[in-house]
Amino acid sequence: MKQTIAQKMVRIFSEAGAKHCYGVPGDTLNYFTDAIRTSSISFVHMRHEEAGAFAAGAEALLADRLTLCAGSCGPGSLHFINGLWETNRNRAPVVLIASQIARDQLGFEFPQEVDFKKIYDAGTVFCEEIRTPAQAERMTVMAIQAAIARRGVAVLIVPSDIFSATIEGSAGFKPHIARPVSQPHPEELQAVAELLNSGTNITIYGGSGCAEGHHEVIALAEKLKSPLARTSRAKDWLEHDNPFDVGMTGVLGTRGGLHAVSECDTLLLLGCDFAWSQYYPHQANIIQIDIDPVHLGRRHPIELGVAGDIKTTISALLPLIKDRSDRTFLDKCLSVANEAEKKTKCTRC
Repeated sequence: MKQTIAQKMVRIFSEAGAKHCYGVPGDTLNYFTDAIRTSSISFVHMRHEEAGAFAAGAEALLADRLTLCAGSCGPGSLHFINGLWETNRNRAPVVLIASQIARDQLGFEFPQEVDFKKIYDAGTVFCEEIRTPAQAERMTVMAIQAAIARRGVAVLIVPSDIFSATIEGSAGFKPHIARPVSQPHPEELQAVAELLNSGTNITIYGGSGCAEGHHEVIALAEKLKSPLARTSRAKDWLEHDNPFDVGMTGVLGTRGGLHAVSECDTLLLLGCDFAWSQYYPHQANIIQIDIDPVHLGRRHPIELGVAGDIKTTISALLPLIKDRSDRTFLDKCLSVANEAEKKTKCTRC
């Protein structure tokens, strides 16, 4: 049975778990929105594409699923840029379908011609144009897998005549959503344990990379008798059921979090890429664990950096950590955090 390329793309997006597509319909996007109309994906009509990009990024981040946004040629798909830059920094899996003018008009300065690849290449994890109908299934799958595996924004540039082209059967390409786990080499884990076991005033500073590892991080804080500070993005993952919580630090932080980080002699960074270097301690040994090796030591000099996902890595690290009984530093940090919280409460509460 013949289908349009737009219909085939929508089917693949649906198979990958996409529920919504945010954008403004019309013009070169018409074949795609018509294909969505008869699918399980809902098109959410926005007043402006920029708002659509932020909405798609929010859904992808909070629901942890692939989300779409789509726009027409020229300035239509260009308007997504601010929201998608934010989404890519937030490591949320979003695919932008940037519809383009027909191929036979490209290169002639057509009024709505924009070189989307040159623009979006700089701030996304994937940006490619579908040049022939035969490429469509394979390129759509590659965009989906890049957005999910690399945790960011993928851009598919699709000329309008590609959307409307029909093709018989299927090439057999389908999305494969892999979720591997990783942990550091045993020698690296041993080195982390030795630094933590030799520390006196130890603070854990957790980021959004701790999303799946709440239980493990709390167990590590219990062993180390360590205060646990967090980034703003880690609030959902680390604040609840946490007797070691001392709040956030940094630009939006609290005195408790700032004290725990600035007064420690050993700081363990877990799944965070906090950018403001002035809030890192200068006198402490800093250990960093992150899923992305590129993040290691890029914000502030560190003593040791290892790569691995937080849940798996901390599970492997826990047997190597000595149980501590001295709570002096922990109790001091909790006291500072509690006093700061009392002072910030409304007097009418």
